[in-house]
Amino acid sequence: GPSFLPTGRSSEVAKKTGSNTVLAKTIKVTFEAEDGKPMAICQVNVEPTPHVVDQSFRLYHPELCFLKKAIRLPPWHDPTGNTTVGDPDARTHISVRCSDPNVICQTKMLAAGEPQDVYLKVPGSPSPHIKMLFVMVFTDKWMAAPSQIWQIYVHFLERVDVNCVSGQRSCQSLVVRGKQAVRKVKCFSSHPQEIQVDPAGVFVLPPGAVQELQLKVQPWRTGSRFLYVSAVDVEQRRLLTAWLLCLTVHRPVLSKAFEVCVPVGGGGRGTSRRITYTNPYTSTRAFLLRSDHPDLLQFKEDQFQIGGGESYAIGLRLAPSQSSGSVEILVYVNNLQEKTEETFCVKVNYS
Repeated sequence: GPSFLPTGRSSEVAKKTGSNTVLAKTIKVTFEAEDGKPMAICQVNVEPTPHVVDQSFRLYHPELCFLKKAIRLPPWHDPTGNTTVGDPDARTHISVRCSDPNVICQTKMLAAGEPQDVYLKVPGSPSPHIKMLFVMVFTDKWMAAPSQIWQIYVHFLERVDVNCVSGQRSCQSLVVRGKQAVRKVKCFSSHPQEIQVDPAGVFVLPPGAVQELQLKVQPWRTGSRFLYVSAVDVEQRRLLTAWLLCLTVHRPVLSKAFEVCVPVGGGGRGTSRRITYTNPYTSTRAFLLRSDHPDLLQFKEDQFQIGGGESYAIGLRLAPSQSSGSVEILVYVNNLQEKTEETFCVKVNYS
């Protein structure tokens, strides 16, 4: 074989980077005889190319905390085409590798027929850092070529715990701090129907200044949920900081319960009902009507005002259904500050 290195294009290849994440390089491979003398020298020009991503994942986690995540693998077939029925030793060998050496990435072979997961343990970072990594899934024991490549983004956010009651507005204060330059900032929420940020528009954040944000949280579903609020530099289009709102939403105390029967079909006209509410105060008050299922129940009037001790008939309009069943709808009577005065439960039976 040739005992010299070819010249010309090799130097250009080694310098080429383009959009590659890893620099191009040249590897020399020498084939030697038993006496140690070279028989052939092969130059391998390595030009890394971007990954062909099969799936993308975007995960959100509190800052400075380890993220532990299990991602279930899809059923794999033997690439050789051999059947594995009745032969547990013939299962496809699956192994995984991660592009980040600081991330623990592993999978375990389980009994035949059992689902298999990929386990990740990602070290935490300060908010609003976004960590990007690749996970390669191999189905051959030599790991010659990945069967799938996953691109995973981990958003580390400042954690804020909020305990509230469904249908009632709760307020939470956040602080965004200015850095070295003047910035024009605007805040965005992942669920604008349930989270309102004040100030809602663009505001100027001077260097080193502190801007207080008021969150008005009004969820409609009980249970534990995660919502997100981000502060963005609108001129540079950069994320300044982000918060992970960990909501624990409790069910309100019910004042009354009603049961309504609605015929299935109904010609698409729906059904109307009335329930009575009495003002418990001695003075005239204004009230707002809210529902956790606005697609199924609408009010004749969303706001009403009545004198002290007087009663008001709340008009309900129930949407028709094409299938039988039942659903519980909560009706909230709130004051003008969106604090719940009373909560009614309307159980609708479609039959």
